[in-house]
Amino acid sequence: SSRCAQYERTRTVDTTMAEHWIYHERQEALLCGQHALNNLVQACVFSPGSLSEIAHQLDAAELNVMAQNNEGGTRSRDYIQRLNEGSGNVDPQGNFSIEVLRSALMTQYGLSLPNIRQEGALEGTDIAEVEGFICNKDAHWFAIRLIHGRYWNLNSTLERPKLISHFSLATEMESLQNQGYSVFCVVKGLPAPCTSAASTSRGQPQYWWKEEDLLAGKTNATTAATDPWRSVGGGMRLDGKSTATTTSSSTGIPYMGDLTEEEQMQLAVMASLEQASAPSLQNGHAAKLVPVPPEPEAGTTGAV
Repeated sequence: SSRCAQYERTRTVDTTMAEHWIYHERQEALLCGQHALNNLVQACVFSPGSLSEIAHQLDAAELNVMAQNNEGGTRSRDYIQRLNEGSGNVDPQGNFSIEVLRSALMTQYGLSLPNIRQEGALEGTDIAEVEGFICNKDAHWFAIRLIHGRYWNLNSTLERPKLISHFSLATEMESLQNQGYSVFCVVKGLPAPCTSAASTSRGQPQYWWKEEDLLAGKTNATTAATDPWRSVGGGMRLDGKSTATTTSSSTGIPYMGDLTEEEQMQLAVMASLEQASAPSLQNGHAAKLVPVPPEPEAGTTGAV
């Protein structure tokens, strides 16, 4: 099962005392297609497993069409060649086709992903008002997303999100296409950006960035994993173990980036089990205190 929790989409948010966060998954293996989609929707929704399933469904549908043609069916040269080539929608390294990304967005959100050069793709909307873009070249995918009124380059190979001004957006898109990139767009309808620390639960903590720190150019910008308020209430359990996540002794930052997807999942499960079994002072299950009797007076039998 995927560690990416599904969440209910909403377009209405209370911006009173809002705390803006930006989700930016970093590159893992060759899963840039997955990262591009999750960065586009600002949540950890799509997993390698779910995208692979879509890829195999598309492969089966394509082969079925070829099998029913009037030029040899399953015995035709084209069908046999396609079968021998393997999947046309995902390779062994995890590179997904545009059809997989399109199907994933349509299935999950009912959103189309046309090429920006396709006639009518922008639906008459100015390019500086389009909510999101996905760019592709040489099997690499990345997203550009309008978040809280600003455009951010969320390329998974970048260390952190990179701001793109509205003024330079059109030039940036033209430059990408001149470099050989294919640019696809979602004009409107994407999930609302994150406006509170509590809402960062819809993504992995190490990939959330506090927008105000990015805008200020801080080199030690806060992420949800390093937010000083995130661990308030942590300490020692009654069994002597710490409630805190394993961290680097030099930086205090969790080693989440060094773990595999499976290891991160196991760590999350262990943490949830530890929290569930930890004593609570609010429900009457705290450790019972045993009264210590006073010391006996000198001369009393048994006194030392």
